[in-house]
Amino acid sequence: MLLGLRISNVAVIEEVEVAFGAGLTVLTGETGAGKSILVDALGLLLGGRADADVIRAGCEDAAVEGVFARTPALGARLEELGLPDLGDEVLVRRVLGRTGRGKVYVNGALVTLGVLGKLTRGAVDIAGQHEHVSLFDSGLHRVLLDKYGGLEESVAAYGREWANLREVDARMEALGGDDAKVRERAEFLRFQLDEITRLEPEAGEDVKLDAERRRLGSAQKLKRQAAEAELLVAGEAPSAVEIVGRALGLVHESIKCDASLAPVATSLSTALSELEEAARRLNRYVEGLESDPGRLGEVEERLDALKRLCRKHGMTLEGVLQKRSELETELGTLENRREILEELNQERKRVEERARKAALSLSRARKASAGAFSQQVRDGLGGLAMGKAAFDVRVTAGEALRPDGLDEVEFYFSANPGEPARPLAKVASGGEASRLLLALKRALADSDACGCYILDEADAGVSGAIADVVGRMIRDVSSHRQVLCITHLPQVAAYADAHLLIRKSVKGERTVSQVLPLSAGAERMQELARMMSGVEVTREALGAAEALVRSAHRSPRARRESGPEGTSPRGRLRRTA
Repeated sequence: MLLGLRISNVAVIEEVEVAFGAGLTVLTGETGAGKSILVDALGLLLGGRADADVIRAGCEDAAVEGVFARTPALGARLEELGLPDLGDEVLVRRVLGRTGRGKVYVNGALVTLGVLGKLTRGAVDIAGQHEHVSLFDSGLHRVLLDKYGGLEESVAAYGREWANLREVDARMEALGGDDAKVRERAEFLRFQLDEITRLEPEAGEDVKLDAERRRLGSAQKLKRQAAEAELLVAGEAPSAVEIVGRALGLVHESIKCDASLAPVATSLSTALSELEEAARRLNRYVEGLESDPGRLGEVEERLDALKRLCRKHGMTLEGVLQKRSELETELGTLENRREILEELNQERKRVEERARKAALSLSRARKASAGAFSQQVRDGLGGLAMGKAAFDVRVTAGEALRPDGLDEVEFYFSANPGEPARPLAKVASGGEASRLLLALKRALADSDACGCYILDEADAGVSGAIADVVGRMIRDVSSHRQVLCITHLPQVAAYADAHLLIRKSVKGERTVSQVLPLSAGAERMQELARMMSGVEVTREALGAAEALVRSAHRSPRARRESGPEGTSPRGRLRRTA
């Protein structure tokens, strides 16, 4: 539900701020006053495309801000998209720049236009005359029928079976191709595998060989340095062993007079033992270290071969070993291709059977829902003085399984008796299409998750006694959700819960549009009288307006609370900055 809207510097609107409540809100005004600009601005909040031409002349930027009631669906999307959640409201602000650069904020966080579109998808349904009505898009008819029939779980169940089928198909496709291509692939795999296998590399072998190469290449230097270290530790006097031994003897003598030196004696004794052990190890290292040019050559040759192999495959030795395992697996699969394909064929038959069973069950449910949906729309058309019009939801089951099942779903309509029904996308626009739109929306009202309908002159082409019927229909739809309706019909405006007047005036030699909430008394009667009589409002027109409002039937309904009536969203809107 839309709680408030503020528009700055958009077309002829300089600054407009308006609050919306539940039920039916009508927007009226003379042609060109700027009514549709509000709808266009709301479209920008829903992620619609923007053009710099919408920015008011003389201004560098424009802004549109909106406050939406936070529904569980919106809350889930906020969490999914990683956006701040402020509780009961969702605040959206979009700024357009004349240079083409714009910014979008959701609850104060800067986001991309794509994120905005994902967040607000389905929150508001904007419907105008025929060419702008999403319900006339045949690609949406299946989705609408599934929602109407409550078939989401059946659709999801089929979707799981379809995913399983596609997974089996992908595995079979990986084994596909003619025998010549399979043999060619197998030969290539054997070549790569043989190249790796001939070297028989081992994990970590390159690191060990590199360490051995460095030791063999520096054998003489290492031997000389180790021998010199051995002499310093335990060789000719004064060696480290001798010096520490003498110190230990002196401390032992002193302990006889002062026992507190005992820990020092312990430390020196430990140091002496470590030095003697180090001397023995150095001696063994010197005696065992020999220069081996032959082994050095072998190590360097092996290292070079391993490095060439790694460079060829563009990976480390560990990566090469992993690739060898993958090559062996793929080659084994290709060599046993016929047996594996036969197993997959059997598996595919089982999976396809389950998927087809789910698709047939879904198709039967769709056909049952189609009958009820068609009848409900026809009933709605009857209430709109089109009782002889034909409307039918056709579910045509095919043979091939598809992501959405077996069915093609399309709405068919004929306004005139004796004329064959045709696809809805091909029917003429005008009053008939407007009434059909209202009948469709009324039928979908219980199943459509959208909380706000915007009807932008969706009653175009309607007049006379039918206008009152249309007004009742719109009022009926508004008992299920918020409806904002732009209309030129006083018969429709008479059913409103709230009435907004869009008025164009001149301010400082510039044209500006204003949105004025009308009180339920004289102000509203004045506007309804203007809609009926034109520029000059007569006493008779005022009397007719009062009679029109008195006769407008209002069904009891639970009003959704959105704050005190007339409360401005100004404070909430400004928190989006």
